[in-house]
Amino acid sequence: MKDNCKKIRQLLSESDVQAALAGMAEKIASWAKSEKAILMGMASRGIPIAQNIAQILKSKYNLSVPVGSIDTSYYRDDFHYRKRVNNPPLKISEMPADVEGKTVVLIDDVLYTGRSVRAALQAILDLGRPSAVKLCVLVDRGCRELPIAPDCTGLSIETVARQEVRVCLSPYDNETVVWLVEIEEEVA
Repeated sequence: MKDNCKKIRQLLSESDVQAALAGMAEKIASWAKSEKAILMGMASRGIPIAQNIAQILKSKYNLSVPVGSIDTSYYRDDFHYRKRVNNPPLKISEMPADVEGKTVVLIDDVLYTGRSVRAALQAILDLGRPSAVKLCVLVDRGCRELPIAPDCTGLSIETVARQEVRVCLSPYDNETVVWLVEIEEEVA
């Protein structure tokens, strides 16, 4: 984290992240056993989370669930107002399978206002009509602006306006950990 933030506390260690992913995979396995499912990781950190969950599904539940990725940046209603902080370049949506008639399990690192999820829903509907869309997030930090709720969550916490949740994951970061941070005022 090289931007203007101060670490408040560690929310999840690497082993906590792995345990949360295992719990999320267990919930997803129940859907994937009875329905045709596809995992869609939201750029950027939702992608490695989706890939990790797919590996858990394969090794623990013997389920091969296709994994895709989606970058919803251009679908966001606030795209032109957002300041991109410490993010890798935009990713192109990658679809290993058609979404038509399938259960799309949308996976993201942090759920906050709901705007990214709303954008992802629009992007998915542009690709076809799934039978259902489920939302799984590693951290739900509350403070929703849109009526969107996760079907599966690794950790739920309440934050205030000056706080953010920072998910650090390989290969994007040097460590796998989740921090609660406070955004510091920029001095002009």
